[in-house]
Amino acid sequence: MQIQAEAPSYWYFRLNGFLTIPDFVVHPENRRDFGTDIDILGVRFPYRAELFSKPMKDDAVFTRIADRPYFIVAEVKKTLCDLNGPWTKPEKTNMHKLLRAIGVCRERTVDKVAASLYDKGYFSNTRFYMSLFCVGKARNSSIRERYPDVPQVTWDAILRFIFTRLSDYRDEKSWHDRWDHNGQNLWDCMEDSGKRIDQFLEAVEIIT
Repeated sequence: MQIQAEAPSYWYFRLNGFLTIPDFVVHPENRRDFGTDIDILGVRFPYRAELFSKPMKDDAVFTRIADRPYFIVAEVKKTLCDLNGPWTKPEKTNMHKLLRAIGVCRERTVDKVAASLYDKGYFSNTRFYMSLFCVGKARNSSIRERYPDVPQVTWDAILRFIFTRLSDYRDEKSWHDRWDHNGQNLWDCMEDSGKRIDQFLEAVEIIT
């Protein structure tokens, strides 16, 4: 099964309780300016829980923020984790445009929040937590040095999470007629694997 990189990323975040918008466009101020887009923009609320009798356990990278909404600005790469210039260069002011577009903070605090995201890769206060987020085949040492607190999650980890969530909760997740075709295909791969994670990993090929 070949699947475009953004699709398993979307399902990874969704299965971890995020409300997501793929390909979120940050529009330019005028025709002479350049816009950009976010591969996946998402928010996870602090009291997220799924099922009463057998609660689902989400990844620790998300559950560590347990008292506030957690916003992600996710960059998805087929190979090495990386962050594009629009999210690392303050002079482009794309972070300011994003913050105003989604309304996560008051206008008078936009500069402060944007500066933290550019400088550290995340912003944290008592009201919300917001972070850049990298997805790729391998972690990037340059990103780790510049942004040590920015999560880098590999395809192997993402596919293992998806397989485990779908197989451990097979009965609960079997009602999925409304899922998109990528979710349906990931489910079919899980089913065809005979509950063997190694076969699932071999069956799914990430493409651009």
